[in-house]
Amino acid sequence: MGYLFTQIARFFEGLPMSIGSHIAISVSGIFFFGATVAFSLGAYVFTIFAKAGNPIYISVLLALVAAVILGIIFSFFYRRLSTDSFVVFTLASVLAFDALIRSWSSLTGGVLGISGVPRPAYISNLVSLVVLQGIVAVSFILFEYLLLKSPFGRVLQAHKENRTYLNSLGWSSDFIGSSVVVLASFMSAITGILAIWRIQFLDPTFGGIPLLIEFLTISILAIRPKVRWIVISTFVIILIPEILRFFPFPSSILGHLRIILYSGLLIILVKKLSSGYTFEKRFV
Repeated sequence: MGYLFTQIARFFEGLPMSIGSHIAISVSGIFFFGATVAFSLGAYVFTIFAKAGNPIYISVLLALVAAVILGIIFSFFYRRLSTDSFVVFTLASVLAFDALIRSWSSLTGGVLGISGVPRPAYISNLVSLVVLQGIVAVSFILFEYLLLKSPFGRVLQAHKENRTYLNSLGWSSDFIGSSVVVLASFMSAITGILAIWRIQFLDPTFGGIPLLIEFLTISILAIRPKVRWIVISTFVIILIPEILRFFPFPSSILGHLRIILYSGLLIILVKKLSSGYTFEKRFV
């Protein structure tokens, strides 16, 4: 049962970041790769402050504030860089943050990481953690559903399809894009905190390029601006690779096989999209 609840926890904790990436990439048309940085930053800020003896809720609040500040920084560059340059910048930020946490060992523990990450007292076991993650996941699913049904959700879709028309209606595409970047960073930090509560060990492998590939694949697979697509995509991408565990592969290569699977699926999806494969021609 422990294995089953662990996989359910991975699915629930991944939904906030999946939804944030889905709103940014699939709904708004913003290829924002910095969500992975916000994911790791939220976990590190929470862990550092909690290990220093601060209350859990204060540490969570500080982690979320740090993620919002990071999102504001990303949004500053979003308004000043071209689309391609912004993609490269956010991708480079993933590598830069990885180098930072590996080299700043006095604060982050470096490659040895930080063990014994605290979590709330009411989370006494994996089942209680799954219940909390389920409540958070359902809340964010409801949030995206209401967002996509609202007039602002239509504006987000218009941002992807025709920004000139959007500006002519009085909406600033820079404001819309900046808001989405901050929102995606905030949601990613929540995923990072929930994930570190389950693992209770933090090191540079927590996040980075493998996580980016995973959630980028989820976002592209869920290309339609529909909540059910992001739920299905998160389930497929996070849980289906667990089938590899039932084959007689050495445990040392399972992680690499999972990344190869994600990368292969991502290549197929990008090829389909570049050849004009879409579920619908227009959403607005």
